[in-house]
Order: sequence, then C-alpha cells, then structure tokens
Amino acid sequence: MKPRRIILIPTFNEVQNIQPLYDSIRSECSYDMMFIDDNSPDGTALRIQNLMETDPGVQLLKRKTKEGLGQAYREAFGMVHESGRWDRIFMMDADLSHQPIHIKEIDSALDDHAFVVGSRYLRGVSVLNWSIIRLNLSYGANRYIRLITGMPFSDCTSGFRGFHADLLPLLLSTDIKSSGYAFLVETLYDVWKNGTDICEVPIVFVERTSGDSKVSMQVFAESLLTPLRLRIKSLFV
Repeated sequence: MKPRRIILIPTFNEVQNIQPLYDSIRSECSYDMMFIDDNSPDGTALRIQNLMETDPGVQLLKRKTKEGLGQAYREAFGMVHESGRWDRIFMMDADLSHQPIHIKEIDSALDDHAFVVGSRYLRGVSVLNWSIIRLNLSYGANRYIRLITGMPFSDCTSGFRGFHADLLPLLLSTDIKSSGYAFLVETLYDVWKNGTDICEVPIVFVERTSGDSKVSMQVFAESLLTPLRLRIKSLFV
C-alpha cells in the first residue's frame, strides 16, 4: 500500500506566504497539509480556511496563543498520532525558505531511512540571500552543536524534515524543554540517541522575501543553551 503522507507547517503572521506556498507544494505533490497557526492577528488562519473550501487535503490546527515552534509541533504530532491516518510526516517552514521541490527527495530517502533531514551544509553551503554574518552564525552554531552533543550531522538546526509515523510516540514521550527553534536540535538529539536510522539530503535554502523573521535574541540564546543542557543530561542517563 502506498504510504499516506502529511506536511506539517507552523505559521504566525504568514498571510502573504500561504497562497504561494500552497501553490508551490501542489505543483510538486498531492500530500495532505496541516497548518498550525499560533493565533496570527494578520488573517493567516482565514487564508488557510479559504484553501480548505476547495482542497480537502488541507487542515488547520488553530491554537489559542503563541507558544513557539516547539509547542506548535508537539500539538500537531499528538493529533497526527491520535488519528493514525498517516505513515510519513514532513516538517517545513511557511516562509518559502524551504523549497517544495525537495519534499519528494526527502520522501524518497524515507524509503531507506526512518528520519531524514534536509541539510543546507551537506555539500558545502547551499543558502541564498543571507548576509555573511548570518551565514557564519548559522554555520558556526551547527559546529558548536556537533561539538557539544556529539551529533554527526551537518545541519542540526534545519527545520525541513521527514520521518516515519512510528517515531511519533518517541517524539511525544521525550521530556523536551525547548519551545523555540532549539526544539529542532532537541528532537534530533533524542531521535539520534534512540538509535534511529537518520540521514541527510542536500537542500537549497532561500531567505524569506515576505513577512518578518521569527528568530529573536531569546530564541538564539535558547539555541545556544540547549546543547549544553542536553550534554549535561546525557551524563546522568
């Protein structure tokens, strides 16, 4: 039987990007989509609801408050696990920085692996429209994460991922503390420590052209502290 697939897409104030993202995904695949909206005040949820009127493969998980990327994904993981409808789950950003052309490449890798990360750094640097400062921060952060945690991956902070649904109980049972983008580091670490078969595939990352970045100093600080916390935790487990 052909695997059933769903793409999880967290949103906050992404009204300008919803339609072009939807069109781009639909030009590549017919997979189901679940948008997880953190009560955006700009009408993002309404734009998604308009898509739902003509496409039964689109769903909206509307949250009451903005609690960060980690909590949005955890709630979506719970809904997907409870439904039992899907075999493969994909994670991607709503700001068009993750190119839908790579979805099927990640999906193809899932034929042989349990968890797949779309990497910006697997074959050199594949990032467009970033300043040299931001690029150095991201690349350096990944080197720091590898050094502290021992993870062997080139891009521990990538949010473009796919995995098999049988990993959902693990992702829901682990004591994940991060709420922001450090959630991506922490989930990858927990899956890796579990002995899961993980691989990376190269992607091209394109900086957003519409809307505002969600990376704040608080989010950046959490991303730096999380690897240290994970390392310390590993010494007592």
